[in-house]
Amino acid sequence: MYCSKCGAEMGESDAYCARCGREAGATASGGTEEKTLYSVGPMGVTICYSRPSISALTFRNMTRIVLTDRRIYGHPKGSLVPTEMIPFKSKARFQVPYETIVAKERVSYGLQNGVWIQYREEDRLREVSILCSPINPHQVSRIWELLQGRVGAR
Repeated sequence: MYCSKCGAEMGESDAYCARCGREAGATASGGTEEKTLYSVGPMGVTICYSRPSISALTFRNMTRIVLTDRRIYGHPKGSLVPTEMIPFKSKARFQVPYETIVAKERVSYGLQNGVWIQYREEDRLREVSILCSPINPHQVSRIWELLQGRVGAR
């Protein structure tokens, strides 16, 4: 199967294209077009796949964050570093449909502020923290505002 937007090869069970983020089966004429609401990064963005802490592995300036009308996702496209040079490049990606979010919280770590999200993926709980540099605090506020509007208080 191939993505209808960018032509990238997709697995039969993939819900979204790993290259451009388009939903599998979405077409421009089918009325299922996903609308981008907000995008930030990769500069000044840090991703952590847990709550931020001194021992948590983080991925700095490698992931663009996109909030759509259906999900929030991160991907290395748009990074200043070519994706083939990113260590752990599979870890620099995530996608969280809003209906899978079970908990969310504003967090701070050092000088960075961000949003922690816990979501269900298959039969497991996963986490992702999106931290933004202190130079642009409005980014975290906007992400939080959009998440509040899309995900009920839990």
